[in-house]
Order: sequence, then C-alpha cells, then structure tokens
Amino acid sequence: MEDTPTYGELAEELLRELGSLVSALTPVVLNTTRGETATLMTLSRAGAPMTPGQLGAHAHVSSARVANILRSLEEKGLVSRAHSAADRRNVEVSLTDAGRAEAGRVRAERTQVVARYLSELGTDDAAQLLRIVGRTVDILRDRAAREGAGQ
Repeated sequence: MEDTPTYGELAEELLRELGSLVSALTPVVLNTTRGETATLMTLSRAGAPMTPGQLGAHAHVSSARVANILRSLEEKGLVSRAHSAADRRNVEVSLTDAGRAEAGRVRAERTQVVARYLSELGTDDAAQLLRIVGRTVDILRDRAAREGAGQ
C-alpha cells in the first residue's frame, strides 16, 4: 500500500522546492522584483501618481531606500516628483514619458522570458500551472478577507 504524504510533509517539500526556485532565478530576474525596476512597474500598474510612503509600503522597503531609488530614477529622467495639488505637504511620484517607455520595455521583456519558460513546460503543464496559481491567489485572497473581517 502506498504511503500518502501528510499536508505537513507536502508543505515541507513545497517550501524546499520554492527555495530551489528562488536560488535558480538569475540575479537579473531577482532585481526586477525590488529596487528601481519594481518601483517603475508599481507606478506603471498604478496608472496614477503615488507617494513615496505608498511605494515603500508596496515594496516593503524603508523610507531611506525609497528615497535613494527615487533619486536615482529621477536622475535618469524616469520619474518626477511634485507636491500634491490636494495637500502641498505631500509629494507625489509620477512616471515621465521615458519612465513609461522603460516600463513598457521591461514588461515586454518579462513577457518574453515567461513565454519561453511556459513553452518549455508544454501546453498541458503550463495550463496546470496557471490553474494552480489562480486557485492559490483565490485562496490567499479569501483567507485575507476572512482575517480582515476578524474570522
């Protein structure tokens, strides 16, 4: 009779595999999840100006790190900072035309990398991966909503 692993054993195996996945990612891929690229992509997805505090909260980085990232992006002409029209005490960060173009280039590059990966998985495995990731997002959002409601 075949031994069925427990959820605890499956959890340990999943965590090991996720650790292996992270270590298999190239530094270039990892760098797109934080720092300048992440800030550009966050602003692009938002489609509206954001405060440095909002950007820091989104990326889980300190205000000092956000300030350094924004200074660098501003020097490169990719973002601009201006006082909020609603509250002059607040600063809002926006993408410049060059920043929008760079975000579009990064998005296209990411799409090509992921498309190549999915083609290596094959149609069936790629479809299963997308199904499982979608289900995972649904479960995590439901759990967050329940916990937010005090359940």
